Amino acid sequence: MGVLAPYRSRGLGSKALELILAAASSHRPKIDKIYLHVQVSNGDAKKFYERHGFVHTSTHNDYYKKISPADAWVLEKTF
Repeated sequence: MGVLAPYRSRGLGSKALELILAAASSHRPKIDKIYLHVQVSNGDAKKFYERHGFVHTSTHNDYYKKISPADAWVLEKTF
């Protein structure tokens, strides 16, 4: 999920993520965890997800095949 530069800092990404997380947390059968990958060069995205309760759990080496750097942080949110 990404927000175009002119629309950043307006809360649109946060609102979209909050809606997704609310849907996941109320899903039946219960969803206990959500995982996502963030390219290791994208510190702003990592900070964004951490502000929304995601925790860095590991690094997936060579996750991306067509972009560099190829590694990704694995982030997790537990409900």
